[in-house]
Amino acid sequence: MGVLGNGSEKGPSTLAREGVTKFELHYTRSAPLMAARLATLQAWRRILFDLGLIGQELTEAGPIGFGNVSERFDAQDREGRFVITATQTGHKPLLTPKDYSLVTGWDLAANRIDAEGPAPPSSESLTHAIFYASLADVHYVFHGHSPEIWSCGEALGLPSTDPRVPYGTPGMAREVQALLALPDGRASGLLVMGGHENGVISYAATAEAAGHILIQTLARARGLASTTRDRHPPE
Repeated sequence: MGVLGNGSEKGPSTLAREGVTKFELHYTRSAPLMAARLATLQAWRRILFDLGLIGQELTEAGPIGFGNVSERFDAQDREGRFVITATQTGHKPLLTPKDYSLVTGWDLAANRIDAEGPAPPSSESLTHAIFYASLADVHYVFHGHSPEIWSCGEALGLPSTDPRVPYGTPGMAREVQALLALPDGRASGLLVMGGHENGVISYAATAEAAGHILIQTLARARGLASTTRDRHPPE
């Protein structure tokens, strides 16, 4: 056993990024999944990257990647395992099977993720896990960044997590869990992460549905912004 990040192959680690402590990770390095198994997730991840919903932004602290996608490992898998993009891959236009991780278990109360694969999982893995645990018919979860959707969330009638709760924490996972327990949350297919600037998450039974609702909501947000500008043109 060892601490992830110093070259060890297996062991617990607490992921930290952007000043926020993440989950305790129990990670085992293993071979990547077959490319064919990842084809659908790969295709939609590239579409979201091309639309700027996944990518990289420059900050005072340096470039920071954002966005991740995941897929339930097996429709009949009662263990709730899921495949997710690895940590720190948001900046890459194209991923390979080495850029994905398999989450094999989690414990919200203990703030723990169990995973295996060629790279550690995204820091948002605990939030993704809640979707798969809460909704048996959800097979895909897409987390992107969209200033347009995020800023128009209330006007679009989108469910939102508490703005006081930071991303990648058990608190955020619990916020999502509470929203999904509501009829509107279960049916919306898209949530705004109030405490994670520009963060939005779509979820559905198919990759196409999860992708389409994200794209359609982006179009609605841009249409709303355009209407607002027409009503209040700059002086």
